[in-house]
Amino acid sequence: MAITKLNKKASMGTALFSAVSLKLCCWGPLFLTGVAGISGSSVYFSWLITLKPYLLAIAFLSLGFAFYQVYKKKKVDNCGNCETDKPSFFKSKFYLWLVAVFVVVMTLVSYYPQIFHPTATKGIVATNNTHIQSVKLNVEGMVCSGCEVNINHSVNKLDGILGIKTSHLKGTSEIKFDTTKTTVSEIEKVIKSKGYIIKNNANE
Repeated sequence: MAITKLNKKASMGTALFSAVSLKLCCWGPLFLTGVAGISGSSVYFSWLITLKPYLLAIAFLSLGFAFYQVYKKKKVDNCGNCETDKPSFFKSKFYLWLVAVFVVVMTLVSYYPQIFHPTATKGIVATNNTHIQSVKLNVEGMVCSGCEVNINHSVNKLDGILGIKTSHLKGTSEIKFDTTKTTVSEIEKVIKSKGYIIKNNANE
């Protein structure tokens, strides 16, 4: 019985750890940049992208084993009026389902980030064309579509952004903006604050 409980807890713990690890490539740089002030920290987590399929498999296999341990038929002992101990919260079915929902959400956030960060559509404000500038930045440290969404969502918060297209495959971010409302340096500052590195301007 003790081994069964240990296996159940270990399985749920493994599922949680693996699910969180799916987003470490995005959350890690944010933590190091925001808390420790380490710029360009995204390069330290880029290797995790190759492990995502394995982490996903481990998370769901561990979760499946935990469900098996919880819902499998238990042997009935002939002990008359035996008192059964009520399982603690962390061993309960409710907690298991919470873990399951968390794993599913983390999977969706990792592979379909646009669901949780829809592209903000700004109303086009009439402006003098002489004030409109396009810039193409070389961004180092992007490893997945989540990085693209992260940059697009953050840069779009700036005033004067008319359009942005980011590609982690090309390692670039193309931004069209109003020079009277924002500047290239402000855009670069936002991207760097997310843990990415801006290399030489692609337009130069």
